Amino acid sequence: MPATQSPLPPAFWHDISCEWLWVYHGLAPERAEWSPEIPVPAGVFFVESGHVSIRADAQEFHIVPGQAFFSAPGIRQQTFAPKTRLLSVGMRCLWPDGQPVYSAGLNTVFATPEIQTLHQATESLFKTVHPTANLITYAMARTEKPRSLSAWVQHDAAYWEWFSQYVQILEKHDIHPASRTAPSDRRLQQLRHWLQSWPLNLALNLDEVAAGLSLTPRRVHDLLRRDLGMTAQGFLEKRRLEKARERLAQEDTPLKEIAFALGFRHPPHFTTWFRKHTGMTPTAYRSSGLNDGA
Repeated sequence: MPATQSPLPPAFWHDISCEWLWVYHGLAPERAEWSPEIPVPAGVFFVESGHVSIRADAQEFHIVPGQAFFSAPGIRQQTFAPKTRLLSVGMRCLWPDGQPVYSAGLNTVFATPEIQTLHQATESLFKTVHPTANLITYAMARTEKPRSLSAWVQHDAAYWEWFSQYVQILEKHDIHPASRTAPSDRRLQQLRHWLQSWPLNLALNLDEVAAGLSLTPRRVHDLLRRDLGMTAQGFLEKRRLEKARERLAQEDTPLKEIAFALGFRHPPHFTTWFRKHTGMTPTAYRSSGLNDGA
């Protein structure tokens, strides 16, 4: 069970970045076979009809009507039975170094009556964000709409109100943000922030990163190997693969543009690299029904 989160100075919480990705209430696309491994953000979905199966964290979950699933950010596979209807929220909440605020303790199933306050808050959020709709698909929910300032403030405030209920439910079940208090982690946090913000279309300049932290390149390597089990280049490659999966799953951007944005001067090199890491070409990955949403 994750350790209880100690109170932190307000500056820690001010630095959190939250991106509200969707809230939808509707039918999930039917998928009888396991999907490829897909990137998913944090979120929660309530199953109203049908059946959802999830593979994540070397576990398999089966979620039926009357249950909810709390998703951890990361990679998973999923299936949807025919006529599966969900009430779902997706979000991306990160610390400045790019690490998710919540990860440990998620990927778990709750009975909806146990978290009734969050269910009600999710229904309220849906009505606020989609005031004229009773049902809406994941694809429709992901479509950005122009808003006035007052409408944007109302939209953002509704999500924060929902997030308050989400946090309270997690705390009630001893699920807390990752600790940010250990002094020995400060340099690693700074290093992660540098590497998380390094442009993916540029080759990594480890001397520049090390100089910015008053460390030697060797010390940077040692710090990452000790705490993360990877090199600086490995960290950047992990970021690049996560971004590639995310963009292929969620955008219609031409592959050539995605390749250039990720630092590949020639699209065939991007295809070879992506297939090496996933076993699929970018085109096959994109066309495998990855916009299911849950």
